[in-house]
Amino acid sequence: MNPAATTRVPTEPGEQTGRPKTRREPALPFLAPAVGFLALFTLYPFAYSVVASLFEINLTQPHWGNFQGLGNFVRLFGDRLFQTALLNTLLITAGSILLELVIAFLMAHLFVSIAHLRGSQVIRTLYILPMMITPVVTGLLWNYILDPFWGVMNYLLTQVGIGAQPWFSDASTALPTVILVNVWQWNPFLTLLTVAGLLSIPKELYEAAQLDGARWYHLVARVEVPLIWNTLTVGIIFRMIDNFRIFDIIYASTRGGPADSTEVLSLFVYRQTFQYFNVGYGAAAALIVLFIAVLIANLAAKLIQTRGAYA
Repeated sequence: MNPAATTRVPTEPGEQTGRPKTRREPALPFLAPAVGFLALFTLYPFAYSVVASLFEINLTQPHWGNFQGLGNFVRLFGDRLFQTALLNTLLITAGSILLELVIAFLMAHLFVSIAHLRGSQVIRTLYILPMMITPVVTGLLWNYILDPFWGVMNYLLTQVGIGAQPWFSDASTALPTVILVNVWQWNPFLTLLTVAGLLSIPKELYEAAQLDGARWYHLVARVEVPLIWNTLTVGIIFRMIDNFRIFDIIYASTRGGPADSTEVLSLFVYRQTFQYFNVGYGAAAALIVLFIAVLIANLAAKLIQTRGAYA
């Protein structure tokens, strides 16, 4: 039999590729719910904030006030409290991320070294528990623990002869205490990413480096950091965004005090909008916070990726 006589030339696109023919339905009916949700709860509030930032709006008045243009933004950068909130937010962001990176790297090495031991999974589970607690509960919890008179931390320090510390109640220690509490809760996030990165490094690289006489700091600088840099980049960007909009821990513990020493941008926006009812002024502050957060995140991503490329 002639094979050519029994071979049928495919005429349909689905037959030509060896795949069954599928119907192409319009995508709009399926995308409409998601687009509508996005427009209602994201695009509309953003557009409203942009328009409101150009006016003098007060919730105690039934109508919008005078058109301010960029007046609200100019007024913000001359506001001492806004400048303090911006500086505190930057300090919390920088201090938290630096501490989290150091602690995460140390704890990740510990978890990798004890991974073969029985019970190591239980230890890892206990370590990430703070990340599962809501930030408001975290702020209230540490507010009780660090109470200057009745807190268990000061009691323990007194027993060992160090003496009670003011923690949240003193302007010189309140901001560092907030940073420590923030690190306590969110450090497990970077730790998990670092553990995942270290476990992905082939053991052959460690063996080759050790044969060449590399010490532990050579392994860290030349092997581990370059290979897990992309993983750390993701964690750093997420933590920068989270720290820049920190609110719950501070609101539950210090309310921005004492003497505005822990005032942050999110708390400033909350006060202006929901306590003083200055919606236009609060909307302008919120837009500045959004712009600065996006700018810093993008700059950090480019710098970190550039550093990783040449590491």
